[in-house]
Amino acid sequence: MIRKNRGITLISLSIAVIILLIITGMIVYSAKDSMYIKNLTNMQNDIANLRDKVSLYYLKYGNIPVKTEYEDISNLQNGNILGVNDTGKFYIIELEKLEGLTLNYGEDYERYKTNGYTYSPDLTDIYIINEDSHNIFYVEGISITENNETKMYYTDYTEGDTQPIELKVVEGDNV
Repeated sequence: MIRKNRGITLISLSIAVIILLIITGMIVYSAKDSMYIKNLTNMQNDIANLRDKVSLYYLKYGNIPVKTEYEDISNLQNGNILGVNDTGKFYIIELEKLEGLTLNYGEDYERYKTNGYTYSPDLTDIYIINEDSHNIFYVEGISITENNETKMYYTDYTEGDTQPIELKVVEGDNV
């Protein structure tokens, strides 16, 4: 009796392809989520680094490292991210005044620095700071889609301050 090798059937091949497509879809979906998380984490790390450097600069010189006002904050206002303490003007952070700083975002600062921009709304990939609260914002923001809902993140917190902070200056021997 001679036996023929018949190979795999069309049904088993189709099942294998369907299983591979399902696994691939899950991997792509998971990779997309991790990319969103990576982008948001990079922005939050940038803001934390900037906050530390700006605080050190403020302690050393008594002012924040700014020169040019950033006027178009409509995306921050529309995102309901500004708190009651974010009054006053917003300024572009002068990064060259901050030592030892490495950022993931903020590419437009180079255009601002080299071209001497006076109309700042053309610059969106940039970090700005509020003169009163010293809160730092990424103008372009990071977009994250969860459950078919897109959320925008402009800073490292999700809601603005709801209570005003009163600062009291007390002069004494230790000040």
